[in-house]
Amino acid sequence: MERRLNIGLLIDDIENSFSNQAATGAELAAKAIDANLLIFPGHYIGHTGSRYVDKRYEYQYNSIFTLPTERNVDIIYILQGTICATAEMEIQKQFLKSLPNVPIVCLFSNFEDYYSVIYDNRTGIADSLKHLIEKHNARSIGYVSGPVTNRDASERLEAYKEVLTQYNIPVDENRIVYGDFSSDSGAVLNELLDANDHLDAVLFANDSMAVGGYKVLAERGLVPGKDILVAGFDDDIFAVSLEPPLTTVEASSAALVYSAVVNAENYINGTAPKQMQVETHFVQRSSCGCEDIDVNLMGRNLKIAENDIKVQDLISEIKGYLFYATSNKGEVFDALDGFVEAYVGLLNADDKNGAISVLNDQFSRLLRTDLMMLSTREKFFNVLQTLQSRAYDFAKNDNERVLISEAFSRYYRRFAFSGTLPADSVRRRNERMRRVINRQMNNAFLIDDEVEIPFDRLIGGLNGIGLPRSLLYLFQGSVKEHGVNLLLPTSILLKAINDSEGVRMLPEEQQLLRTESVFDNEYVTGDARRTMIVSPLFVGEEMYGLLVNELEIANAFSVASVTFQMSASIRSLYLKEEQNRARRDLQNSLERFIRDNTKLEEIAQKDELTGLFNRRGFISNSEKVLADPINQGKVAIICYADMDNLKMVNDKFGHDEGDFALRTLSKVLQESFRETDIIGRIGGDEYVALALTGADVDIVAMKERIEKVTRRYNEFAGKPYPIEMSCGIFKFTISGKIDVFEVLNEADMLLYQEKIRKKAGRAPTP
Repeated sequence: MERRLNIGLLIDDIENSFSNQAATGAELAAKAIDANLLIFPGHYIGHTGSRYVDKRYEYQYNSIFTLPTERNVDIIYILQGTICATAEMEIQKQFLKSLPNVPIVCLFSNFEDYYSVIYDNRTGIADSLKHLIEKHNARSIGYVSGPVTNRDASERLEAYKEVLTQYNIPVDENRIVYGDFSSDSGAVLNELLDANDHLDAVLFANDSMAVGGYKVLAERGLVPGKDILVAGFDDDIFAVSLEPPLTTVEASSAALVYSAVVNAENYINGTAPKQMQVETHFVQRSSCGCEDIDVNLMGRNLKIAENDIKVQDLISEIKGYLFYATSNKGEVFDALDGFVEAYVGLLNADDKNGAISVLNDQFSRLLRTDLMMLSTREKFFNVLQTLQSRAYDFAKNDNERVLISEAFSRYYRRFAFSGTLPADSVRRRNERMRRVINRQMNNAFLIDDEVEIPFDRLIGGLNGIGLPRSLLYLFQGSVKEHGVNLLLPTSILLKAINDSEGVRMLPEEQQLLRTESVFDNEYVTGDARRTMIVSPLFVGEEMYGLLVNELEIANAFSVASVTFQMSASIRSLYLKEEQNRARRDLQNSLERFIRDNTKLEEIAQKDELTGLFNRRGFISNSEKVLADPINQGKVAIICYADMDNLKMVNDKFGHDEGDFALRTLSKVLQESFRETDIIGRIGGDEYVALALTGADVDIVAMKERIEKVTRRYNEFAGKPYPIEMSCGIFKFTISGKIDVFEVLNEADMLLYQEKIRKKAGRAPTP
């Protein structure tokens, strides 16, 4: 079999929706051409901008960009426009020169001497402005630009100025402000509004800044689409869900990257054009004062306004509207061909029932593809609505129109429910995933004084959260990276594997590998095409190794949580190994050293952040209480609690504030329970408490006490965020059959029900 291409994709944060969609497009294209996709998610070159301003060690991610070599990738696609959005031009050039000697394709940015795939920024901005000027008679139009160092931002700003000039509207610098492409940039809208007595409209250079702009307008009592017209650019996934829905310019990152990656062989053999430009399309919604789509205009654009409809022309126009794609490779395109051919057959058929039956089959086939990974539901809905309207025109009588109406009604319904997961189910899935990760990581600590660290326990549960293959690589000692000249060691140790053959650690003599072979070595088995992602494992300035996962991009959002937890666990395991080594030495020394060893054991059972028991300490002490003969027959309760909003606090206020909140909740529990009770922090934001009680213990009263203490601590802390937790309290009678893990699971289920009730807005019950 001919060797499969290895496509390298350098992106920023995989949890960024824009970049995640870009990776989705790359994966679909890699599947279409049967190539491996290797993803290298660093963060940002140059200034990090507001998103990571409070995170000192984010530069560690960029070490990942040094991993691609001529031996492990055949071509590199780089999200240059996002990774280097705020970097000076010279820094961007140096970054590109540092990459290996393989074809380099810059995405979302145009660079001389490199292949580039970019948006048609000018047409999109021009169409937005022309709509505001011609349809809504706007003349005083403010503009929120992106950073001056970004090429897309510069092109969009130039287009803004050019269109105003075409319409004899003066270009007023007081009507232009500069953001950084993040939602935090909405604040600059205040500057724009303060500098202008009246604005008819505001055009944002991307949708994220428009989100911030919506907040500013709301604070000023202005309603988009009524008091002031608003438009954005990118048609990000959240644009249609804003209120009112955001008028914007569709620039699909998934479609652009798909178009680039599907032409990989043309880039490799040098037959691809040096620059490829992807079309952008104006998307009319309510924020500019408009309403629904213009079906007649859509019909003309899709070339179905005439009586003589040519199948290939219609296919070409619909593909261009949905995907911007120049390639027809992949099952999505084949299925769309079949659907459009069946639709044209319906228009010309004498037997409408038979033609609709064929169309039904083709529609079902289309829904089974990855259609919505490359396009949007809104656009496909627009196509369906336009096709239905035109089909009415071809109908000969009311009976045929009824048949068409019924068929398309079924399509709308099936389309609305296809590939969707109710929001509550998504939340429940994410919560369960978090618990799986926490427990899996903590299981590594439920060990005796083993000579070898059980790294296999860190990756043993990952196949249950959409990561079917995981490889844990560690350096020979930690590597300290300081943000400059990042360079990883040339060799690395493959410590543990989790794949279809199970979870296992490798013998020491088989672990040493070249770092560049982390994706492809004798332990990455099977002939199937694969998508793999590499993530750095680090805490602070110390980098421990790399985690490589095989996955589908749809499951990539779990990778960041896994690597964060795993990095912390590895650090703790290393510290524990040092403690165990010291303890073994002390056991052979004098009584003074034995006493010191006892102290080390106590420290090993304590949580460093809160001073409570850690998981090991809690389990060990709880098992002693439950096994004590004097406690048999007594009533006890176990409380399982977790913080409600740790991720929000970390993301918005920084990890120092998150640590403060965790310490505060530990104090709440210590005050709510007795000194003789056993209290522990067993996961990132998870706490447990075991207490002996009387048979008449009042669970409701206990919860109320915890809530009362929590409120008092919140008032005293005076933080801009609430410090809250949810609790599940399980009452049981101690007996020889009681297992601490069983009662923990019971309390965990009650906690889970409590969180569901909170989200539903119902008062908690015991």
